[in-house]
Amino acid sequence: MSDELFQLFARLIYDVAGIQLSGQKKTLVMTRFQKRLRMLGLTRYEEYLQLVREDRNEFILMLNSITTNTTKFFRENHHFDFLRETLLPHLLQQKRATREIRIWSAGCSSGEEPYSIAITLLEKLKNITGGYDRNDPCRGWDIKILATDISTKVLAAAQEGGYNAESLQADLANPLLATYFERADDGRYLVRPGVKQLVRFRRLNFKEQSYPFKKSFDLIFCRNVMIYFDDAMKQHLLARFHQHLAPHGHLFLGHSETMFGNRLFTPVHITVYRKQ
Repeated sequence: MSDELFQLFARLIYDVAGIQLSGQKKTLVMTRFQKRLRMLGLTRYEEYLQLVREDRNEFILMLNSITTNTTKFFRENHHFDFLRETLLPHLLQQKRATREIRIWSAGCSSGEEPYSIAITLLEKLKNITGGYDRNDPCRGWDIKILATDISTKVLAAAQEGGYNAESLQADLANPLLATYFERADDGRYLVRPGVKQLVRFRRLNFKEQSYPFKKSFDLIFCRNVMIYFDDAMKQHLLARFHQHLAPHGHLFLGHSETMFGNRLFTPVHITVYRKQ
């Protein structure tokens, strides 16, 4: 693949999805594309470029091949401590009349983040009400977590909700495993229906000028996603987050992401920001 051809791929991916690929990613991109070329019976990258320009489904599969999805349950645990100890008590008090909470996991990958949010909420409700009822885990609360990603591959895995036993046992305490997961015949852990019912998975391209949301979100998690975007795309995304957050709602970013100079949000914790 010539540098010129790589730049054509990079420009197409940026224009459609907002993902910025530097020249250092060329070898990675070639390796990932080779698998698609073999599956399609193509021999030249030029043929593949023409195909992804014409075929929306193949363009999505191309994005699946180049996006890296590294995550785990309760990643950056200080965020979940802050959610549990500081934000949720206030939110549950504030919402006691409507009993409605809306949360968005933006860039949800294979589901560990939205399920971690759901478990944190259910644990908090369990402590308040004195127990956990699998038939009514939300105890009359209307709690919905929207989980979005651009990759159809990771969304399919997230909806299934099955996770490797060894990695899960390393990340979660046994009481959480016993309450919120069940063991599958193949040895994996499956998220129980009571947790799954809180989460809706949808495909979303952040590059879209508007997002199809009718209600505001009390909390938005978008962690370790904006590192793939340039400044213009970051500002576009932050403006959309500000638009779709409820008054005084909170935005969680990743540990290496900051908002220096942004006047839309006020920092309140380690990479947690409140809407102005």
